[in-house]
Amino acid sequence: MSFSAVVGGLALVVSAQAGPEVMDLRSAIHEALQHNPELAQARAGSDAERAGVAGARAWPEPSLSYQAWQQPLAKPFDPSATNMHMLGIRQMVPFPGQLQRAGRAAEAGAAAREADYRAARLRLEAQVAHALTESWRSQRELEFHERHAALGNEVLAAVRARYVAGQARQADILRAETELYRLHSSIGGLQEELRGTTALLNALLGRPPDAPLPRAAEPEAELPSVSAERPEVGAAKLRAEQAQETAALTARARLVPEAMVGFDYMLMPGMPDAYSLMVQVPLPWVSGKRASEAEQALHRVEEARFAQASTENAARYEVAETRARAAAARARLQVIEERLLPSAERTLEATRAAYVAGRADLVALLDAENALLDARLTQVRQRVALGEAIADLRRALGLSLILEEKP
Repeated sequence: MSFSAVVGGLALVVSAQAGPEVMDLRSAIHEALQHNPELAQARAGSDAERAGVAGARAWPEPSLSYQAWQQPLAKPFDPSATNMHMLGIRQMVPFPGQLQRAGRAAEAGAAAREADYRAARLRLEAQVAHALTESWRSQRELEFHERHAALGNEVLAAVRARYVAGQARQADILRAETELYRLHSSIGGLQEELRGTTALLNALLGRPPDAPLPRAAEPEAELPSVSAERPEVGAAKLRAEQAQETAALTARARLVPEAMVGFDYMLMPGMPDAYSLMVQVPLPWVSGKRASEAEQALHRVEEARFAQASTENAARYEVAETRARAAAARARLQVIEERLLPSAERTLEATRAAYVAGRADLVALLDAENALLDARLTQVRQRVALGEAIADLRRALGLSLILEEKP
């Protein structure tokens, strides 16, 4: 089988994988938001936390009791021989303000979990953007390598013709064939990379790893100009509030006890019925456990405050770093597209004409071809770097890639 046939076969495989449609970033994110299992897990966890808020504000459940007093061992199952039947109910009474503080702490915790979900969504959007951009890179690099392989076939045919005419050496033919084999090797590696990026993108979209995907659209090129609060920062603030409410709750529990009240109805065969009332109050002032819990809660408050400061500091750094990375990628891309790529194209055209006219050797022609291929690959990789930096910048700024929807 000829090398051109192999290249053509690879092109057909890539074309079959890509398909006629194009998957843009918006449609990919929509599908990921609907089907990604990790995001669904985060949503379920947030819903579960929200469902517990009402329980934190609710009174403890009452309890019923029954006691059989002085049951003769000789008649263990005879109710008429029981000296007294006692039916009772017990209820724990929270101290003033306990349920309100517990509810506020639970509300802050639920809101923090909701912010965690929004942060998970922004991370997923950035991951989809990275995977889609890498898929586009693999496809574009495959196209360029295939185009240069076709160009290499033309060069090889020209070298062979010159060799027959006595104007080229056999070493020139070997050099041209070597360049073709190098391109062939690159095509095979890029094809495997495309399979890997396809599997990653499918996993993010909740699809089987080998599911066919449309062709990837070009990466983003516009930098965002607005910002919003990072969900991670909001979650850290809410957890600091939760820690403060919990600390206040434990400090109050150390000073003001809960109470347990009870009512018992006593049925005594052969005697008048009676009842009893009971109040039970613990003594938290002498409890080492209560003191330890209060001290621990104060340390949790300090920990949450430092966590908030650390999260805010990291968020500021990520904004600055991703903005600088995006600006650098855009500046490099501008130089490549305006200077490097046109220069490489003109150089190849001039060198090819000189080679045909016998004024340049094969090494110069192959070097010019490689320089153009490198310029095209550099352009693709800078487009990828810019697209990935924009995706990371949007996440750092707390912006959804689907502009009309809040994360």
